[in-house]
Amino acid sequence: MATSSLTRDAELLALYTGMSYQQAFQIAGATPRRDLLIPRPAPAQELLERWVLRTIAWPSHDPVYPWGIVWARPERRHLTLRIDGEATAAEFARVLPPRVDEDGQLLGIPGARISPPDKRGITVSLLGTPARVRIVGVASRVWREVLATAEDENQVNFQQRAPWRWTAEEQANARHLGALSVVRSRRADDTAWLASGVLRRVGLWRTIGVPLSTTSWTNPMKPGEQWIIEHIHHTLPDADRHDTFLQLLTAPGWGLPVEVIDTWCSCERGDAGCQVTVTHRAGLAGELQLRFSRRTDRCTWEDFSPEEHRSREGLTVRVKPWMLKAVSAAAPASSLR
Repeated sequence: MATSSLTRDAELLALYTGMSYQQAFQIAGATPRRDLLIPRPAPAQELLERWVLRTIAWPSHDPVYPWGIVWARPERRHLTLRIDGEATAAEFARVLPPRVDEDGQLLGIPGARISPPDKRGITVSLLGTPARVRIVGVASRVWREVLATAEDENQVNFQQRAPWRWTAEEQANARHLGALSVVRSRRADDTAWLASGVLRRVGLWRTIGVPLSTTSWTNPMKPGEQWIIEHIHHTLPDADRHDTFLQLLTAPGWGLPVEVIDTWCSCERGDAGCQVTVTHRAGLAGELQLRFSRRTDRCTWEDFSPEEHRSREGLTVRVKPWMLKAVSAAAPASSLR
């Protein structure tokens, strides 16, 4: 791969995923040119990634990074996520493991199991499949502490009861929630491409102003499910317009295989927010509604310490003009899924 092309691809990969340029450069240099740098994973891996985003969709705290994720390293067979500290680790430990509460409601990811922490982090796997999501960024001691704290005497933990098999409760619940290998609704399966694709491109949210809060949720639709993502941010000159974000998100070969079907835009009027809806270009199930909520007054900073102000301000990434030109170039047909 020519040096100029390698440099370009590394910068774009860093932009989309949030990785450092050095990390992205190493990956771009080792990847054959015929392969996508942000590949679509196999169905089981895609579904696990959907579940990860679904469980962390609405954090109970306000992480500095969107959803508490510093960067994603997407590969065809697995995904690595680096999180931003102990509070996010505690959130993941609380919401990821499958368990039943005192009311009989299944929480967490059905069929998921979490590896013992080691110096590299933890691994979330999906029983009966090769699907893996590696979560790094905090010490193994921290993982042990937050996993222990997350244990609740009023909940039944399937990690302990059945570490190598699906429980009856998980199977019964999965019929409606869309896990693998059981009779089920296909709603989550059919729309997994969307949530997985968002998670693999988590760095894009740093191109829109100063992030204050990124939350998301799902609604059932026919077919599949609707994802709604609300990104609340402080405005910055030439950095918070959603049209640049959408160019990146819809770029063939780099973004998701989606097209804009509806827009409600108040940028010119300077109102508090805009809303954009996208769907799959080839008609796969699912819909993504993006809500860009702007905050212009400094009173919205009052919930954050001065140190956190500076941390959040430092997250914003400027999109260089050549990047938009590069992603607008024609992509190989294989990249269009």
